[in-house]
Amino acid sequence: MVRVVTIHFSTAGLLVWLSLISLSCLASDQTTIDGTVSSPQDMNALDIPLVSETGSTVSINSFKAPIRLVFFGFTYCPDICPLTLHKVASALRLLNRPVGDVDVIFISVDPKRDTPEILARYTDAFHEQIAGLSDNVNQLQVITQHFRTTFGYNLATATGDKPLPIDEYNALPVDSSYIPYHSSQIYVLNLNGEIVDLIGLGSDAELIAQTIENAINL
Repeated sequence: MVRVVTIHFSTAGLLVWLSLISLSCLASDQTTIDGTVSSPQDMNALDIPLVSETGSTVSINSFKAPIRLVFFGFTYCPDICPLTLHKVASALRLLNRPVGDVDVIFISVDPKRDTPEILARYTDAFHEQIAGLSDNVNQLQVITQHFRTTFGYNLATATGDKPLPIDEYNALPVDSSYIPYHSSQIYVLNLNGEIVDLIGLGSDAELIAQTIENAINL
């Protein structure tokens, strides 16, 4: 069973949550961008490089649609991820506007298994406007902290599931019996990188489409 971290927001709670985004992120490994070595926590999280499903290096800010939907998950998720992406794809088809007005960014928290090739096959099965990204877990930690959310792994053992530290995840072979967990929200970003809304677990295609329309019209 996949553990999903679900957060429920009131209007006041959402405003408080948004105010926390400016807090600093935890330290992580260094990364090289254009030949310059820097730490992800020193960067705008939306500019942190990730590997796309085409194998190219991109960031969340590489996507230039007026509205961007960001969702964290993994490709072999048995229920939450496929159901959410199916609803998002249906919502995109309901919109009475060019499909290029919305970029959907699916960020895998399981880079060990979700190679660019696997991500491409997975996202293409839902909609051409959904792009799969991933990278090492240290990069992903900084990005998820920016969104005030989390992810992790549980390892199946003979005595039940146990939490799996990130450094142990990195050392595991790909066929190990671990299961990721992640948040279930879709984050709605405008072109300025501001989170203007959240789409919760259980939202239907009509509500998602209306949320997108509202965000575009802000």
